Order: sequence, then C-alpha cells, then structure tokens
Amino acid sequence: MDSGSNLVADDRLVFALDPQTVYQYDLRTARATMRPRGHKVLSVLPTLKSNERLHAPLRARLRPLLAESTSGQHNETRPVSLKHCSTRVETKLPIHESRQLAELSDDEDFKIAQLGLTTGEDAVNYFTTASKDSHVKFVHLVPAADGLELNPYLLVVVPFSAALSRGEYFTMSQTGLVRCVQSNGVSETECVSMNEWVRHSTFFNVLRSIPYFKLFVRLKIFRQWHANVRRKLFVRQQRYLRSRLLLARAILCQPIIELKTKIYELRKASFIAPLSHNRLQSKTLLIFIEQQLVAKKEAMFTCERIMKRVIDITGVACESVKSLQYTKDKSASSPKELCTLLLSKLEEGGTRGPSINSEIEERRAHRRLVASASKDRGLLTNFVRLVDCIMVETVISNVMLSFTETLLANLVDTRHKVGLFEVMLGFELTGTTFSPMLSDFLDMSQRVTDDVIADLCRIPRVLDSRSCVEHCPWTSFASKFDEVIHSLPLFRRFVDALRNKFRLDFKLAMHKAAVFDSVRPIYEESRNFIPRVYRSKARTFSELQVEFEQICAWQQELDRMRARESSGTIEATSRHLKQTLLPFVEAKQGLLKSIIRDEARVQCSNLRTMLMMRVEVLEAIPKNLDDFASYLEQTGAYDEQEISRIRGPVDRMYSLLQINEVKVPPDDLVALDEMHSLAARYSKQLVAAQTFKENEHANQNEQLDKDIVALNSDLSVVTTEIMSGNFVDVMHFDDPEMPVIKRELAAMHYRLEQLATRAQTYASYKELFGLHADEFPQLNKATDRLRLVDRLWTSIADWHASYSIWMRGDLTTLDAEEVDSKMQVLQADAFSLNRKVNSPVTEKFVLVIDEFKPVMPLIVDLGNPAMQSRHWEQLCKAMGKNFDPSTTFSLEDFLAWGITSHAELASDVSSTASGEFQLEKGLAKMETAWETLAFVTKEWRTSYILVSTDEIQQELDDQIVKTQAMRGSSASQRPKHLARPPKATV
Repeated sequence: MDSGSNLVADDRLVFALDPQTVYQYDLRTARATMRPRGHKVLSVLPTLKSNERLHAPLRARLRPLLAESTSGQHNETRPVSLKHCSTRVETKLPIHESRQLAELSDDEDFKIAQLGLTTGEDAVNYFTTASKDSHVKFVHLVPAADGLELNPYLLVVVPFSAALSRGEYFTMSQTGLVRCVQSNGVSETECVSMNEWVRHSTFFNVLRSIPYFKLFVRLKIFRQWHANVRRKLFVRQQRYLRSRLLLARAILCQPIIELKTKIYELRKASFIAPLSHNRLQSKTLLIFIEQQLVAKKEAMFTCERIMKRVIDITGVACESVKSLQYTKDKSASSPKELCTLLLSKLEEGGTRGPSINSEIEERRAHRRLVASASKDRGLLTNFVRLVDCIMVETVISNVMLSFTETLLANLVDTRHKVGLFEVMLGFELTGTTFSPMLSDFLDMSQRVTDDVIADLCRIPRVLDSRSCVEHCPWTSFASKFDEVIHSLPLFRRFVDALRNKFRLDFKLAMHKAAVFDSVRPIYEESRNFIPRVYRSKARTFSELQVEFEQICAWQQELDRMRARESSGTIEATSRHLKQTLLPFVEAKQGLLKSIIRDEARVQCSNLRTMLMMRVEVLEAIPKNLDDFASYLEQTGAYDEQEISRIRGPVDRMYSLLQINEVKVPPDDLVALDEMHSLAARYSKQLVAAQTFKENEHANQNEQLDKDIVALNSDLSVVTTEIMSGNFVDVMHFDDPEMPVIKRELAAMHYRLEQLATRAQTYASYKELFGLHADEFPQLNKATDRLRLVDRLWTSIADWHASYSIWMRGDLTTLDAEEVDSKMQVLQADAFSLNRKVNSPVTEKFVLVIDEFKPVMPLIVDLGNPAMQSRHWEQLCKAMGKNFDPSTTFSLEDFLAWGITSHAELASDVSSTASGEFQLEKGLAKMETAWETLAFVTKEWRTSYILVSTDEIQQELDDQIVKTQAMRGSSASQRPKHLARPPKATV
C-alpha cells in the first residue's frame, strides 16, 4: 500500500475536498458543525484524484497502525526535518526524498491522530496547554471548505503531503502560525503569533454573528445580479417597443392623428348638467334628476356619433394595410426569374426600354413595401386594441371628469349663498325631519352614476366593429365600461365623497334646524289636538286667558319664522311647515274664542240664577225657630264681595271678546244687563236681612232654651224605662229566642235615635246663634244604659247557642281550645255586666256560668284532636258501654253515662293520645326527609355507586338519635309499627 494513500484519511479533509458538505464554525459553542448540501462530490487536489480510498475515515484506516503500535510493532522511520523558505524550489522532489517525506509525514500524522487533533481549534487548544517536550511540534492545516460562507479562520488538520498539494496551508506550533502560499514555484510565508491569531478569530466570529456582515457577500452578489437582469430586461423591452411603435409606421400615423382630433371633440361632451356659478335659487330633487337625464342623453348622442367616426377611421386604416400586401408570387423574384429577365433584355438588342437595373430596383422596392405591409399587418391587432383602449379611456376619463369636476366640485364649493337642493322642513315624533330625506339623496347619487355607467355600455366600441373584429378575435374577454369604472379608486373615492358631502350637509342642516324649535310646541299641540275633547274640558277664566295669549304668541312666532336656512348643498325651507301649522293655530284660536263666548254665557246665566235665588231667600220672613235657623244658615254665607268675585271673570271674558272683535249675540248682552240689575238688588236686600237678624235673635234664643228643657225631660223617662220592665225580668232568661226582648230593644233604639237627632239639632242652633252648645249628659247616660242592656241580652243569646252545641253536638269534633276561649269570654262578660247592671238577670247569668265551670276540665280532655277511635273505645269500655265508630255521641251522653267518675282515666287517655300524636308526626317528618334527600350516583364498571354519602350518613345518625329518644318516651308503645329498621333499608 502506498504511504500517500494514508495521508488524506481524515473526515475533515473529506469535507474540505467535498463541496457536498458545508463546514460551519459556531461562536457560542466553539465547536464545528457540518451540514450536507445537495451537490456533486468534486475533488480539488490534483494529486489525489485517482485515490479511491481518499474519503475513507482517518481513524478507520489508522486503526491497524494503532493496534501495531500498541503491540510494539511500530514502523521505524526516522523523522526528516523540512525547512521552508521564500525561494523558488522545484515542484517535483526526487524519489528518495519523497519517500523520506512520506515516512516523516506518516509518523507525524500518526501522532496527531493519537492526540485527536482534527480542527484548528483543537490544535490551538493543544499548543496552548502543551509543554515544550510534547511529541507533536507542528500541525499542518488548510482552510475548510464552507460553501459560500467565507471564514479564513476555520481550519482543518491534514497531512503535510495534502497541505503541500493544496498550494496554500498553515503550519501551527506553540509560537504561532505560519501561512505558506506556493504559486508558480515561489513560496511565500507570513507569521502570526498565537495570541493575535486567537484574538483576530474571535473578532471575526463576533462580526460574523451580525446579520449584515454574515450576509454581506451574498447580498452584494444578489444586488449586482438583480441590476444586470433589470438592465437586460429593459434593453429587451426597449428593442421590442422600438420595433412595434405605431407612430413610426407611415400608414398608421395619419389615423392616429385623426383619432386625436376626435378625442378632443369627445372631451366636450358632459354627462352631468352644468351647474350655475352664481346660484340664486335652489331647485327640487326631481328637477335636478330631469336635468341630468337631458344632459346624459346629449352626451350619449355625441359619444355615439364620434365613436362611429372613429370606427370608420380604424376600418379604413385596416383596409389600407391589407391592400398593400400582394401575393407571394408577385412580391418575390427568384434567381431563375432574374436570369430569364436578363436573357430577354439581351435578345432585345438595341430596342430601348427600361434597364435591367431599374427593373431589379423596382422589384426590390416592391418587395420592401410588401415586407413593410406584412409588418404593418402584424401590428393591426395592437393598433385596433390601442384605438379601442384610447377611446375607452377617453370616455371613462370624460365621465369621471364630469363626476368630479362638474358635480362634486360644484357641490363642495362654499362660495354660494343658496343651497342647490330645496328641502322641506317638518316635524315628527323623533324630531326634525327633511323631505326629501338623506336616503333619497343617497339613492339619487347612486341612480345618477348607475344610469350613466349603464348607458356607457351601449356605446359602440372599436373591438366590436365588423371591420376590426377579424384582427381581435378575443373581444369577449375585453373589459367593459362598467367593470373598468367600478374598479377605479377615483370612482370609489368620488362616490364616498359625494355621499359624505350629503351626510355632512344634512348633519349641518339638522344642527341649524334648531332655530325652528320655537314653533315645535305648536306641532306637539296639533298632533294631540281633538276639538271635541278640547271643548269638553272644563277650564277657569285664568286658564282660558293664558291659552288665548299663547295662541296669539304662536301666531306671532309663525309670522317671524325664517323662510329658509342654507346648509351647504341643502336649502331647508319652512314654507310647507308654516302652511301646516298656521291652519291649526287659526282653528284653535277660533275654537278658543267660541269657548270663551260660551263660557261667558254659561257663567252669566248661572250667576243670574244664583242672584235670583238669593234675592228670594232674603225677601222671605221666618215665622218659627226652625225657619229662623234655616234663614240664618242660608244667609250666613251671603257676601257682596263673593258676588263681585264671581261677576269679575264674566265681565273680563266679554271684554276680551270685544277686544278681539268677536261678535256677541244680543241675547247674551240682555242677560248680562239683567245680571247687573240683580246684583244691585241683591246688595240692597243683603243690608235689610242683616238688620232683621239682629232684631229677632233674642226671641229665638229664648224659644230654643224651652225646647232643650223639654228634651232633657224626655231623656230621663227613657233612662228609667231601660232599667225596668222586661229588660230585668228573669222569666225571659230561659227562652233562647227572646222575641219580647228583641222587639222592645228595637223600639227603644228607635226612640233614643229620635231624641239624639233633636239634641243634635238644638246644639247646631246654639252654635248658629253664637252660643255655647249643650252636651246633653242625660242623652249619654241613656245611651250607655241601653248599650249595657243590649250587650247583656246578646251575651245570654250567645250562651244559649254555645251551650246547645257543646252539650248536644258530636263530641269527637268538639274543639276544646275554642270552647275554653269562648267560656272565658262569656264568664268575663257575665261578671262585668253583673257589676254594672246588677239585676236579677245578670245574677242568674253568673250562676249558670259557675254551674258549667266544673265540666270544663272534662271537655278539655275529651276535646283533644289527637283522640283516636282506640281511645274512645277505651273510655266507653270503662263506662260499660259498647263503642260503635259509625254512631255519634255527645257530651250530654257521656255525662249521663257517668264520665265524671272516670275523669282521671279521661285525662290519662288524652295525654297518651297527645304523646302518640307527636311521635307519629316526628316519624312522618323523618320519612319526608328521606324523600327529599339527593342520592348522587356515578357509573362504575357495569353498575352505579354513590358519589358521596356524608350527607346521607349524617341524616341517618340524626334520625337514629331521634328514634332512640322516642323509644324512651312513655307513649312509644303504640307507634312502634311505624318505625322500620333503618339498617335493613339502607
């Protein structure tokens, strides 16, 4: 095996020689990483091209050598020193020197392989830590191939022969690095210390970590390439345009010039009616739309006429180009035809004629003309497309100019003092409104633009003409007018600006419309105004006067209201609003005048009737006490000032009607005069009545005192009758119906009420005469006595009714608590009445109550609601009676059977029943608690289990404690059958 084949055995050398991989240096980890790239493997060492084992790993090929060195079988080779100098040397060494150099290289490489030095960083680390007696003194390195990345400090360790074959390599020792460059037989070296090399390498890596320096070379190359490509494309496009420029073709130049003339004529057509610069009067929206329709129709006529002329010019140009193109036989002259032409000329001899040169030149000129016509025909497609594009662009630009310069510019012009559009102002529930509304203006703007664009699609185009369609067969793919216009940003901005202008103007108009809010109350009043309801509502004269003044103020406000208000393009007019509100104001004013006239007539009639009645009362002379009291009562409130206060509004209403020139009927004037005369008569009679009352007052007062004495005598008789007779007779006590007592009590109540009415009348007379009213104590005494007697016999009747129910009613349904409370009330009433009345009847009532009191404890025991059939059976058995649940029995039956002798047993049975009832209620409550308790389960395997049993266990423990307490009670024997074992259930 050749020793040179083992020199290049390192993986790093393989990467250095193979562009398929990229070797990169990482500053953060200071370790080398490799990234393979998809390139074909190429070798850069000419001396190793035929070495098939070059790419084998160095350690794999040195593993046998390492094994031999371990066993002591080392190759004994003497190291040979090699000096480098800056002189010209031979490129080829003698055979024996090459062998010595190879043996020396193998020995050095073997030591380097043992140390594991593969990269420049490994070598730097080795020499910075190695001593002077280290085995390896020199390490040869070459720059690592890193693709497009430039990193001169990224080195790999290679054998010396490989480094020498590269022409440029590095030799590293403890003192530093030596760079050797061999070129054209000359070797040049450069020395760098180890510290400087490491510092420069660190700086380089830091700079390369910045993206700008890292990608600098690539970006520079890319920019240069990009600039060259753009220049090349520009030159190519310039050459292409130069060959296809239409203005450079003589036959197409004149049509283009004529096309410019038609374009100039086309630009004069305006699709929007011109608006006056000095605007003096606004117009309605309908008139504006009609003007736009007329302007659009005229513009469309002009566009169609010019477009037809352009189509004719384009068709003529196309026919001219086609007529210049001859057939190939006429346009081409072959060499054989030229020879024939020459022979014919020679045979002619001396005959004169055109020379052969002139014939040849004529045919060549014709051929050039045909070639030019052929090129012109090739440009016809572009020519037709250009003409169509220019005309479409002209039409669209003219339309957009009409939209922006004619319409929008005039709308946004602020120099006009009058708005363009007249808008009617109005009121609604939501506020101030305009007619037409903002939506109508937005629809108008959309309609105007859409109509113009729709009509443009009907304009004939050059591409659609019959003479040009053969040159542009793809006309169906050409953009339409509407598509182009809708795609223009200028059109979208115009539409947005137009709509925003209307929105801003309406917003400003709404803000300025606040000046019309002063008449809005008129609209609010008219909206809810119903003449019939308004007339039916009652009002005072002050209210009528205020409303009449308000109506007059509204009428003045309508007269002062501004006729119009300008807000940009909007001219808000109040003419329609005034025409709407003024009839309401006039109608309400007329209605209010009629109401005032009718109210004055009614009040005048009422006042006249009242004066006539008062005059009649004042003229009547009283003859007895009652008439005199009535006379005083009626005339006491008569006052002359009151009449003046009532008469004043009537006079003012008629004055108000006269001021506003309202015609008053003659009958109303007559009634007004009668009212004035009655008022004067009333004043005169009022003075006479006052004199009469002062003279008659003493006589009538004396008669009142006599009548009061007679009333007190009658009351004394009634008091004596209440406390005697049948009211105190014991014979009527045992009669539950008491018909005599009820009849006499009713008669006594009626008699006492009559006396009380007389007493009240006499007391009012005393107050009317200005004296102190009597209190009539005898009347109060009689009333109290009658109330006590009535209460006594009512309590006796209540006793008879209750006693019958208690003694003869069903004992099982008897409520002991109700009986006890009723008995206490009757006992209290009996003792209270006996103390106040103290009659034989009250004494007997107390005696009956006392006789019944011993039976009350037995009633309390037997009337226990907890008593069941088993308890009644036990009591009947003790009295020697058979118990039948289907039959009823009363307290009177039990007393007859001798229940009083078994009173202690009845008390025990009642208490036992109460205890059992409480236990049963507790058990029922525990069962109800289990019904409402939630048992939450979850799925587990094939069944369900409880999620949480804490609450269930707590309830179970509580009920166990309760049942144990119940079992300790004396009444727990009976309800044991209700308590189920809880453990068995759970």
